[in-house]
Amino acid sequence: MDRNFSLRYAVQTGLGIVVLSFAALLAKRDDPNDRPLVIACGLGAFVCMAHAAFRNLTSEPAPLASASADGLDRMLLRWGQDDAFSVRDLLNGGVAIFGRTGSGKTSSSGKAMAGAVVGLPRSGGLILAAKPGEDRQMWERIFEAAGRRDDLLIFSPDNPLRFNFLDYELQRGGHTRAITKCITVIGETLRSSDTDNRESADFWQKEQERMIYNAVEVVKLATGRITAPDLQRFITGAAMSPQQFTSEEWLAGFHNQCLKAAWEKHKSSLESHDYELAKEYWLNEFVFMADKTRSSILTGVMGILHTFNTGLVRELVSGVSNVSPDDLFAGKWVLIDMAPSEWGDIGLFVAGGWKYLTEKAVLRRIADDAANCVTIWADEAQQFVNSFDAHFIAQCRSHRGCMIYLTQSLHAYYAALPGQAGRHQADSLLTNFHTKLFHALGDLETANWASGLIGKSLQTFTGGSITPSEGIYDELMGQSRYSGNFSQHFESTLQSNAFMHGLRTGGAANNFACDCFVIRSGEPFSNGQNWLATSFDQRSAG
Repeated sequence: MDRNFSLRYAVQTGLGIVVLSFAALLAKRDDPNDRPLVIACGLGAFVCMAHAAFRNLTSEPAPLASASADGLDRMLLRWGQDDAFSVRDLLNGGVAIFGRTGSGKTSSSGKAMAGAVVGLPRSGGLILAAKPGEDRQMWERIFEAAGRRDDLLIFSPDNPLRFNFLDYELQRGGHTRAITKCITVIGETLRSSDTDNRESADFWQKEQERMIYNAVEVVKLATGRITAPDLQRFITGAAMSPQQFTSEEWLAGFHNQCLKAAWEKHKSSLESHDYELAKEYWLNEFVFMADKTRSSILTGVMGILHTFNTGLVRELVSGVSNVSPDDLFAGKWVLIDMAPSEWGDIGLFVAGGWKYLTEKAVLRRIADDAANCVTIWADEAQQFVNSFDAHFIAQCRSHRGCMIYLTQSLHAYYAALPGQAGRHQADSLLTNFHTKLFHALGDLETANWASGLIGKSLQTFTGGSITPSEGIYDELMGQSRYSGNFSQHFESTLQSNAFMHGLRTGGAANNFACDCFVIRSGEPFSNGQNWLATSFDQRSAG
């Protein structure tokens, strides 16, 4: 039985007994003046107890929130007294948190959300650190408080964990297209802060992808594996002119030897077809390509492979693996402690590879009621966003995956996903976040967007005017010449200004309180609206 209903039933029954006892005491006095009161008390007690009994017989007991077999109704945190945030809400796309620098989004709602998902039994996840040292300390405290210290795995140069990106993807099927996609999407993270919006940008990216695809096809057939050093050796060894085909150096080189080994290897009809296309590319199209076009394509491809093959990246993601996204399904969390502000392109590359392969792993998983919840967490998310995120968030719910992204504004996503399709990719990504939190914002476009998510409501506006009096008599007698009017039309329920001004941003001056608006898609809160105002305490969050 619902706890609240049981309490109401007990109160009504108890009240009936009290009133009945009072009536009995009056009856003992045998005073004729008390008889009307005795009768009234008796009838009141009967009505009160009868109503409680009738409700008890006809009402269906409400199930407990935590009683669902799949655990989706488990409460993670509360927005207010009557509104909860459940696992079902989390898995319905995830959470996007917005707020200008200094708004308190990470230290308040972000930390509270982190504590909630870590506190979920058997949960796993990937954490992309954005602040050197600070993020690691925060997450270590959260896991310590949840009693899960051993479930937090730190991936960084000063720790022994290693993960071979290409080998992992090869073991999951090894399709040329999948490996090519892996390399190019990781490369997007490198370009997130260094691309332009020119119409030609899409052309160069597609040509770079085609070059990588044709290299992967040949190297995979020739060697039976895919490594970044082999891809780089194969591409740099390609003939640049027809004269090289007769050169002893080129004939003995790695490029030609791979073409020869792939030609001699037994192949399926599909592999034979793809190999012929790749051979035609390297021995004909690439050789006769205009020098400027070829060099532009090579520059983009070699930029990605150079990062793969040099320094710490080679050590971290090109050797023997002892951790992978599969560990997240066993209840582990991996923190990529290589903040881009400290590690630059190296941090972006490692984080981008981990995120993309985690997304692919989640979407490959067939999740049942026993499957755990896997979360991808990113503060300063604009640094790590890529074109695959929109595909992931649109499908991850049925695989028990989700994302929690924190950033400053819409502009941050638009800048990270440039080109003709970039803005649409960002909008598609944000559309699928079921829950959005807005702390104090710093730009009008994001505020207008937030206001638009709430929508408009019919509002009444009043006005009036005073006309001059017609004479001295009217002046002396104070006769009013006021004329009133009103009008109704639809206006934004919450104006953009509300998202930019008046919200507390934490710190001692605000008693460590951070205000925000929560907007939910698809269903209203207890107030009947799709939004509510709430606040988080920085001292207790998480």
